[in-house]
Amino acid sequence: MYKSPEFMARFKSVGNNVQVFEHALILKPEMIELGDNVRIDDYSRLEGGQGLKIGNNVHICSFASIYGGGSALLEDYACITQGARLITGTEQPSGVMSSVAPRELRDVRIGRIVMGKNSFIGANAVVMPDITIGEGAVVGAGAVVTKDVPPWTIVAGVPAKPIGTREKLNLKQ
Repeated sequence: MYKSPEFMARFKSVGNNVQVFEHALILKPEMIELGDNVRIDDYSRLEGGQGLKIGNNVHICSFASIYGGGSALLEDYACITQGARLITGTEQPSGVMSSVAPRELRDVRIGRIVMGKNSFIGANAVVMPDITIGEGAVVGAGAVVTKDVPPWTIVAGVPAKPIGTREKLNLKQ
């Protein structure tokens, strides 16, 4: 049901009460830090890339992915729902667009994604490299995020645009 203790020891760090389900695909775990009360569901995909830090009380649902070779920070209480994609690096059309092509022929944009505390990414949404999702922000299902999302803002659509705000929560840490 869960990854073995031997596998869990491969992470850079692991907090208390961490659940990584058996069928989660974890690449470069030595670059991944997991806080307390983290849950990573089956069929999700996490790539350590240049570094992935996951805070406390974070849930990554089935079929969600964080990949691309860059880095990401998911602060406390962040949630990535089913099928959402956080893309930390991507091929550019100015080069050969195949990850198996020789490096000198490719033009890869490597970036960083930050999800603020209590932020939420809806089902099948896509977040592109070099994006900050502000504290308490919500990305609607199916949205494509190409610009930073301000704190406590709700965005939706392709490309994602503000459609509302969310009342601030005072979470006890």
